[in-house]
Amino acid sequence: MYLVYLEFIILGIIVGALTGVLGSSGVVAVVPALIIINSELPQNAIGTSLLIDVITSIMVTFVYFRYGRVDIKKGLPMVIGAIIGSQAGVRIAFLIPPEYVKLSFAIFIMAMGIYSLLRKKDIPGTTAKKTINLSPFYVILITIPIGIATGVLGASGGIMFLIIAILILKLDIKTAIGTATFVMTISAASGAIGYIIVGHIVLIAALIIGTISIISGFLFSKLGNKIQPATTYKILGVVFIGIGLVQILA
Repeated sequence: MYLVYLEFIILGIIVGALTGVLGSSGVVAVVPALIIINSELPQNAIGTSLLIDVITSIMVTFVYFRYGRVDIKKGLPMVIGAIIGSQAGVRIAFLIPPEYVKLSFAIFIMAMGIYSLLRKKDIPGTTAKKTINLSPFYVILITIPIGIATGVLGASGGIMFLIIAILILKLDIKTAIGTATFVMTISAASGAIGYIIVGHIVLIAALIIGTISIISGFLFSKLGNKIQPATTYKILGVVFIGIGLVQILA
């Protein structure tokens, strides 16, 4: 039993680090661990991961907000799309095999990882004042599939929201991470509520991992705000590619 608790504590540290530095969901760490080590049903692992993301993202969003790096106005269309998509995703989670969505997600993430590693110029910090290329309506439409992935796979969309914030909303890298985490909080909450309703949550795991991730997320989000944008891009690239490989091999 103590080993299980130790596992949850370690996962909490990892989740906080992923969210605090990169604005990423902890699903990559939590879901495989709960399925492989704890023999939980995939549905239980996904629901638990979403609830943990809610707990972690609240603290990380708060830190980035204090630094003035959460653009609520630009993030609102993503919030709307995420809620619509996540509610739809929860309802179809048990109707279609997630492998197809999972594979597409993995390929796209790996492509973005390569893009981040190769990117040397035009760091978003220098282009934050550019106008939005797409209207809020189209941002909502783009975000809905991410919300569906939230409901189906438990990936609360932090990385995908981050990509939208960088490439479409033209936010600088720090504000993009803060805004993506804010949207991820709402997206994860919407998906978690759906799983709670159908009883697919491991509450003790969510509470322990979530509590530790609050502390870890708070500390790592401060670190994330101090890292140079170019370094953040390199970290993003490595993590994106790693996440893609995990998604394919899992």
